[in-house]
Amino acid sequence: MKRAFFPYYVALFTLLSVCSGLKSQDLFVDNAKERIEVCTDRTMYASGEKVFFSTILFNEQDSLAEEFSRILYCELITPAGNKIAGGKYLLKNSSGQGCLVIPEEAISGIYFLKFYTRFMRNNSTDDYTYTMLKIINPFKTEVLAGSDIVDTKAIAGNNPGVRVGNQALKIISDKNTFSPRDEIRLHIHVNPVNKVREKLCMSVIPESTYEDPLVTDKNKLNPAETQVYFPETRGLSLSGQLIGTESGNPIPFSNVNLSIIGDKDILVIRTDSSGRFFFALPDYTGKKDIFLCASDLPDIKPEVLIDNDFCSKPVNLPSPLFTLNEDEMKAAYKLVVNSRITTMFREETMTNKALEEELPTSFFGEPTDVFIMEKYIDLPTLEEYFSELPVMLKLRKVNGKKQFRFYTTQNEMSFYAPLILVDWVAVTDITKILAMSPLDIERIEIVNSLYVKGNILYGGIISFVSKKNDFAGIDLPTSGTFVNYSFLEDCTKSIPTAPSHANIPDSRNTVYWNPDVQTNEDGSAVISFPAPDTPGSYFILLRGMSLTGEVVLTKKMFVVSDE
Repeated sequence: MKRAFFPYYVALFTLLSVCSGLKSQDLFVDNAKERIEVCTDRTMYASGEKVFFSTILFNEQDSLAEEFSRILYCELITPAGNKIAGGKYLLKNSSGQGCLVIPEEAISGIYFLKFYTRFMRNNSTDDYTYTMLKIINPFKTEVLAGSDIVDTKAIAGNNPGVRVGNQALKIISDKNTFSPRDEIRLHIHVNPVNKVREKLCMSVIPESTYEDPLVTDKNKLNPAETQVYFPETRGLSLSGQLIGTESGNPIPFSNVNLSIIGDKDILVIRTDSSGRFFFALPDYTGKKDIFLCASDLPDIKPEVLIDNDFCSKPVNLPSPLFTLNEDEMKAAYKLVVNSRITTMFREETMTNKALEEELPTSFFGEPTDVFIMEKYIDLPTLEEYFSELPVMLKLRKVNGKKQFRFYTTQNEMSFYAPLILVDWVAVTDITKILAMSPLDIERIEIVNSLYVKGNILYGGIISFVSKKNDFAGIDLPTSGTFVNYSFLEDCTKSIPTAPSHANIPDSRNTVYWNPDVQTNEDGSAVISFPAPDTPGSYFILLRGMSLTGEVVLTKKMFVVSDE
């Protein structure tokens, strides 16, 4: 009866092999261009602060086109294009938001936020979206060099895509002067006569800490790359190429394994005709160690090359001298003071993702059998255990090399090699497996049936779990490489609107931030927040972003007075 399943497995394996050309992403190279519109809470920051942003993804040629990419890339760069920090963010329904921490060691100067998708890397970097920032570091005397004697306000104010003071958006307040910690209550309204904005965001910030976005110079196009980047329609992806170390030639139609350390899972993909591979990764946050390796190949020493996950192509950006006028100097002083106060009274609310509970089971679920090593008499080698244990898994020699094979009534199991794991990392060299000390092994989990992983069919699974989670001292495949990989950034969608205790100073530099303001059917909404402790003038910025790349901006000023 069990043999009746064999045609099913063969048909499934054939289908998966044919579909392997789909890689881990969909190919839309001939589709219209993706573009990004972004609003940040401010454009002036102290080093160490967070930049909050709201964004939409749209199609430049067809506003009704289907959603493409689901991952947004953001980098903090110098005008020369040097990366200072970066992150990856999830897009839902072509919309996203996030935050990026400015490194404490960043010196004062003019910087840019660079926004793009992986799909946009097929085009010039002139098509990316850039936001110019002024960063102040009071603890370092160095200043980022600039080469252009230009007015940053003139650069930023030259954006025809931003309509300032448009009547499509209105902000109404009962008064314009508040005492510290007074409730500020605002009524906002989107005029239904005007074209409805796809997304609204609002920030409340000190005066002179915001400049309108700039328009980049698109006269200097970068040469097109031969590498084709696919849109990340299914989430974060990792790609690369498998080559022969000695020849440098690509290795087609060979298995590449990816393990996320501690995840109790493995991803397997087969390279295409040019040796390329593409993995769709889970929507994890933070940094995790991953291990990639290729299957052993006769007479070939494989090497795994991984594509840079961030774009390193040159950019064409202005490089203005870093200057502050009198009003900006006053604003910068307050930003720095408030930033230091916030640091001193910061409440630790971050959770350590690494301390989350371990997954209860492996990716293959409940194994057929589990052998706890301490329950058996100590034997000098692992090979002797497989000779003595009552299990239908034995070692045999094929062409002079030892192989694991299951002995079952399912004849089809003998057609495919089993998947062998050590702490959930694939290992194909049997000699390395047998060289492990039994004293370092906690248990062996076995799946005694055909198993499909990715587009590969395996004749069962043999999983060795070490006592110390150290791969039992095994030498991992030389073709493999460890990478401390950055997954998605874990950002709160908003910032605290007030301290949790009355005795803690309210030193917010961004008083209020809402990346996605929701209005009712008539286009109105009510927003409230407490006034900060720092006296001075503040601006309310309400911005609407459309799927045609247009930004509508309205401003309203209020004053916080301690008199």
